[in-house]
Amino acid sequence: MKSLPTKKQWQTLRLALADWYKSAKRDLPWRRTTDPYAITVSELMLQQTQVVTVMPYYGRWLKLFPTWRSLANAEESAVIKAWEGLGYYRRARNLQALAKAVVNEGGSLPRDGEKLLALPGIGPYTAAAVGSIAFGLTLAVVDGNVMRVLTRLLALPDDISRPQTRVKLQALADQFLDQGDPATHNQAVMELGAMICLPRKPMCLICPLRNRCIGRDRAEEFPVKTRTKTVQRMETVAILRRGKRFYCEQVPIGKPWHGLWRFPDFDPARMEKDEVVAQIKYGITKYSVTMQAVTARWKPRAGPTGGYFTAEEMETLAFASPHRKLARWL
Repeated sequence: MKSLPTKKQWQTLRLALADWYKSAKRDLPWRRTTDPYAITVSELMLQQTQVVTVMPYYGRWLKLFPTWRSLANAEESAVIKAWEGLGYYRRARNLQALAKAVVNEGGSLPRDGEKLLALPGIGPYTAAAVGSIAFGLTLAVVDGNVMRVLTRLLALPDDISRPQTRVKLQALADQFLDQGDPATHNQAVMELGAMICLPRKPMCLICPLRNRCIGRDRAEEFPVKTRTKTVQRMETVAILRRGKRFYCEQVPIGKPWHGLWRFPDFDPARMEKDEVVAQIKYGITKYSVTMQAVTARWKPRAGPTGGYFTAEEMETLAFASPHRKLARWL
């Protein structure tokens, strides 16, 4: 990496970014509100999830749970059902835990970065995003988009999977931050990463920062990150039927997808297999999973611990995503 930008150069970059954002920003529903609750909902939903996926969920969520109090008082099953399909269900539980904490503290988010960080479900990114956008706090966000912009802008060779690199990037984001308008700046740099400084085939020719971007001629080399090897995994689930009803189980606490519903794993000690009827592929963390569905029967004296449901009843339950696909296929 060459020498860091001077104060004057940072200011030039800020102005170029701000000018671009004025004309290029997308019209997104969470950008039309100043409600800290609605802004927090959007930030939690957008973590590791694309805007196009979040859009319909955001509107539905605010109709179901329009305030901190309504979310705090909701049944967890209703919260998980409303989140179904967004994945990373811990975010939904964190959001409800946050709502309960906010209600207990008087009903409003604190206008202070340290106090925001002390609340359940709020980490450094969320504190910076909500704090700057909702309250104008001078906190710089660092997410995947921001890391990509900064590592390319400065041709930073450090591995972003290492904690010390994250610390360095936070310091750089703090220097880049527009102290006078942190809300616009944070949204602008994230928008640049989402729309122009793409992971693959970045549109460097129309980037507002191209003239001062050190890594623009080799942009796809950045950010540097140690790749996690994908592990292939097979699993087999059983389709057990009684007329028009299918057997499903709720995942117990402590297991992945806990609280959601799913078809049971095929257990040869309790079930007899008939035939393979479907295959569904999905990814979870480092695993690439092929889920095979087989029709099956209970063995004598083996019994269910879950329940049998019609297609209509299954629609009212919150299913793990690949199991929802199987339910709809059935």
